[in-house]
This record gives sequence, C-alpha cells and structure tokens, in this order.
Amino acid sequence: MKSSRFISTLQIENFCDRLSDLNPEDLGLENYQASYLANLLTHKKYFISIYATVLNELLTYSPKEKEHIFLVDYGAGNGLLGLFAKYCGFGKVVQVDTSSACCFSQRILSERLGLPVDENIHGDYQSLNKLSVNPPDALVATDVIEHIYDLDDFFASLQKINGELVVIFTTASNDRNWWKKRKLMKVQKKDEWEGDDFCEPFRMIRSKIIKDEIPQITHSELNLLIDHTRGLRKVDIESACRMYKENGIVPPLLLHPTNTCDPISGSWTERFLSFDEYRLLFNKYGFSLTIKSGFYNGFRKGIKGKVAGILNALIHRMKTKGSVLSPFIILIGR
Repeated sequence: MKSSRFISTLQIENFCDRLSDLNPEDLGLENYQASYLANLLTHKKYFISIYATVLNELLTYSPKEKEHIFLVDYGAGNGLLGLFAKYCGFGKVVQVDTSSACCFSQRILSERLGLPVDENIHGDYQSLNKLSVNPPDALVATDVIEHIYDLDDFFASLQKINGELVVIFTTASNDRNWWKKRKLMKVQKKDEWEGDDFCEPFRMIRSKIIKDEIPQITHSELNLLIDHTRGLRKVDIESACRMYKENGIVPPLLLHPTNTCDPISGSWTERFLSFDEYRLLFNKYGFSLTIKSGFYNGFRKGIKGKVAGILNALIHRMKTKGSVLSPFIILIGR
C-alpha cells in the first residue's frame, strides 16, 4: 500500500496548527461545550493523534481509498474527529449527535476551520436509517459505546445499514486496566449514590419513579426494586414496576457491581464490559472483533510526559497483554 493512504504525522501537526487559531470563548458555544473544547485544544496533539489512529485503523481494514469512503462520526461531540477526517481527504463525512448544543458546535467549528462536512444530524443511532439508501462505509465513535443504553438495539441497527460496514470505537472503560477501572468505578458509585449539583443520585431518581408507579410499596420492596432496576431508564423501570405488581417478577441484577445509568437520559456511566462480552456482542451481529490498546499523552512536558512515554513503550512491548496498562482500548469491527 502507498504510504500516502494513511494519515501522516505532518497532517496531525498541520491540523493542530490550524486549531491554534481557535478561541473557545469567542465561538458562542454553551459553557459545557466551550469548556470541553478548551481541554481538547490544550492537549490537541494527543487527541488528534488518537483520531489519526482511529482513521488509520479504518484505512487498514477498508478496501476503499479514503477519498471514496463515506464516514459517519457518531456521537460526534464538537465534531473534531469528523473535521479532521475531512481535512485528511475522506470523501463524505456525516456527523451525528443527540445533543443540539453539540450539533451547533460542529457547525461553528466547521465554518471557522473552513472544512464543510456533508451533513450534521441531530439524533441517535435510529437516525442512521435515513442513510440506508446511500449507506456509509464506516462508522467511528470515540468515548461513546460505553454510554449507549441498548447495545443490542444499536448493533442491530448497524447490521442493517451496510453488510460491509467497518466500525471503530474507542473507550476508556477498559475492564483489564485495574487502576483505570478503579478510578471510573468511583465515578459510577458517585452517580449512583451521591449525585452532583446538576443531577440527583440515580438511586433517588429510580426511587421516585417506583413510588409513582407503586404508591403503597413497602420500604423493603422499594429497596429491592431500586437495586434490581439499576441500569434501566424510566420507561423500562415503569414497565418493571407493572410486572412486579401483576406477577411479582423482579428484574435480574446487573452482573457488574457498579455499572449504572441515568434513568432519565438512559446514558450509562462508563459501562464496563469484558473483552469476552464485547466479542459476543460483535459476533452476535455479524462483526468480527479486533481489540487494540491505546496510549497515554506522551506529548506533555515534564515528568508526566516522560512517565507516559515509558508506559506507552511498555504497552507496545507487551503487545496484546498491553491492555492491562492501556488508558483506553480500540474496538474494530468488520
């Protein structure tokens, strides 16, 4: 293969130079989007290198040249992955996100960077059905798969889009990295038991939903249903309550002790799946799965950058076993 087929270090550096002209405070973005973009720009070479890795994995497994690839950037956020793909010469790029604020951010950044994408879609994976007439060749998503409510429904939708679709995900919810897992489990427990300034504890939200459905519920029954509806959104909690009232059926407990999701939005808090669970999921819907290790931010100055460089060298040397150190994993389905 020609080396020009793949994303080069020079393209990463040139795109980072283009990003240097952006000031998040001058873009008219909502506070969260502006703050998120500011963090990304502070560490832009690291994040753009992750995007380049994702796109190069796609180019490795796709039979098409990049100028002929129709790419979906799913859960696109501020849209920089899709915009970088456009900058690197991908043929058609569509960005999809459930947040209207993110879609606005994508359009603003597209204008400021002079990189028009082909379409911005405000919606979830069900909105991908509109692309079935002229189906995409690939779908990429960074830090998204761990938040999707119904992965079976999601993959069933992907299966219908294109029988030759290549999908690539990155996720920091790496079940094999003990330190990373411990850190993210603390976030899960906080969401479940404590909440924050913007959201009540998920247990409390489920408790209110259950009591609305079963006003005369006893304290012990309430706690039982609160425990057993962890991981369900409001409509499914209500359905579970009706099943309990009619037949005494209690939903099964989640296998993972801290996996939890927002009952209102249905967004999971960094859901952990084992590598075997991911393989079963991908295979169930016709995808073969390759899992690769990610890397730390070795572009930082000082001791943190040096430590990251050492860890990256160890991850590379350990090959498939490097996942025990990896800050994120790459899931490649084809």
